[in-house]
Amino acid sequence: MIKRLQHYWAISVFTLFFLPLTISLGFWQLDRADQKIQLQKNLAALEQPLILFDEPSLTLGALDNLQRVTLNSTFIKPFVWFRDNQVVAGKVGYDAIGLIRVGADLLLVNRGWFASNGQRNPLPNIAWVSGEVTLTGRLVSVQANPYQLGIDTYTDEYPQLVQAITPSVLAKHLSNSVEGVLLPWVLVLDTTGDATLTPHWRASAMASEKHLAYAWQWFGLALTLSLLYIYRVFYSPIDIKKVDP
Repeated sequence: MIKRLQHYWAISVFTLFFLPLTISLGFWQLDRADQKIQLQKNLAALEQPLILFDEPSLTLGALDNLQRVTLNSTFIKPFVWFRDNQVVAGKVGYDAIGLIRVGADLLLVNRGWFASNGQRNPLPNIAWVSGEVTLTGRLVSVQANPYQLGIDTYTDEYPQLVQAITPSVLAKHLSNSVEGVLLPWVLVLDTTGDATLTPHWRASAMASEKHLAYAWQWFGLALTLSLLYIYRVFYSPIDIKKVDP
C-alpha cells in the first residue's frame, strides 16, 4: 500500500488539493441557491405596493429593501443621469435616472432603459416629465461597486453620463445644488406610467435552479475525481518491483 502511494504521489497531491476545492464550491453554490430562494420569497412578500401619498419620506426610511411603493411627486429640473452600458434585448442603451422630492427629502428614480443608438456626444435628449406624476416601483438599496472601472466625476451639466448611481456618493454632490437629504434608495419603476421608459431591472441575474445545477456539477466532479483516484492508486495494474524500496 505504501509503495503504491509513493508511486502515485503526484496524483495524491493533485487529488488532495482539488477534492476539497470541488466539494467546497458545491456547498457554496448550494448556499447561493438558498439565498436566491429567500430573495424570491422576500420579493413575493413585498410585491403589493404600499400607497404613500401623505408625507412619504416619513415612511420610506423604515421600509424593507425591495419594497414596492406607489407615490406622487414631481421630477426636479435639471437633474438627469444616464447610466451607461445597459443592455436590453441585445441592444445597448442607457438607464435614465431622475430626482424627485418626497416630503422634505430627495429620492433617485430609475425610469428605465432607452436605446442610445450610439449617440454619446452630445447625449440624446429624452422627454421631460412635467407636473406631478404617480410612480410605482421598488425601493432598491444600492451600494458602491468596488469593481467599477474609474470614478464618476459629477458636474452641473445635464443630462450627465455615469457608470453607476450610488446614493451615498451622489449625496455629496447634490448637497451643493439642492436642499434636502438624499434617501438611501433608488426607486426602480416597474409599472407603465407617464415617467416609465422600458423597465428591465431584476433582483438577480441567476435563478436558484442554476445554482443547484452548478452545485451538482461540482459534486459530480468531486465524485468522479475520487473514483478515478481510488481505481488508479489501489486497483490499476502496477509492477511493484519497479517501485523503489
